[in-house]
Amino acid sequence: MSVFVDTGVFYAQHDESSNRHDTAQQALEATATGQFGQPLTSDYIVDETVTLTLSRFNDPETALPVGQRIVGTEDCPSPVELLFVGPDRFHQAIDLVAQYSDQRLSFTDATTVTLVDEHDIDYVLSFDSDFDGIVDRLDPAEL
Repeated sequence: MSVFVDTGVFYAQHDESSNRHDTAQQALEATATGQFGQPLTSDYIVDETVTLTLSRFNDPETALPVGQRIVGTEDCPSPVELLFVGPDRFHQAIDLVAQYSDQRLSFTDATTVTLVDEHDIDYVLSFDSDFDGIVDRLDPAEL
């Protein structure tokens, strides 16, 4: 079993003022214990999470630690395996955005779908209902 962790979960866990903070914290604790198998994410999710945090806090010293926590550091390794989009998935994502235009699938979400399909990942842990009907989603609020 495996689970792909989406931006909103990482962001809400980092932002203690978020109304989803406690839910995200509990969901990430569950993934860290292996309850849903290997937790994975992508370089695009790390980028989106750090960028979102930087835009909300306007402070690199607040934004950079969330990225470091996701990918891990020498002193604090991360349980999350990092996947890279690469050129093939990039081009597949362009096609998926067009294919699912009625669901408002973002480009980053489309790259997630390509990685989930390629790596046979069981679930996407996300608050984002745009994944529904495309991949199996675990809603952190329902764990």
